[in-house]
Amino acid sequence: MVLRQPPTVVALFVLVALVVTGPLVGVDAVRTQPTTIGDGTAVISSVQLLTSEIRITDGRFGTDVAYLRVPDASVTVDSVTGRPRLLYQVAVPALDISREDEQVLSEGQSGTYRLAPGDRAVRPSSLERDVYRGTVRLRVQSFETAETIVAENVTVQVER
Repeated sequence: MVLRQPPTVVALFVLVALVVTGPLVGVDAVRTQPTTIGDGTAVISSVQLLTSEIRITDGRFGTDVAYLRVPDASVTVDSVTGRPRLLYQVAVPALDISREDEQVLSEGQSGTYRLAPGDRAVRPSSLERDVYRGTVRLRVQSFETAETIVAENVTVQVER
């Protein structure tokens, strides 16, 4: 004897889920983070950012490319009003290179956030010096405010 009830139950479940989350009923099945900045601000209690680790190194496995290595930043947010964003920027103007990452926050959100701009490829032929000047900025931005948490000039070492 073959049971035919489980496929019917699964099909019925899928049908109900589609109807409930569809445009007629409009139940939100997934909570999403906001992606657009608004008004507001955030209170930052601590920042972990190793600016001394910003450097340019050769690529791996014999590739003919170098990389600007940018460490992640860890930001502890105590409170949020409105919908501001955390913005982490690293720039090396002489090489016309910049990296950034952002996190849009929501009202009442608190916790620790990791901002990870990632690495950026650099043509080795464009590296004419062993040291470059760079800038690091960590900001809380919204339509009503822009607060700089970290603003630092850094030395970017080229490791060959």
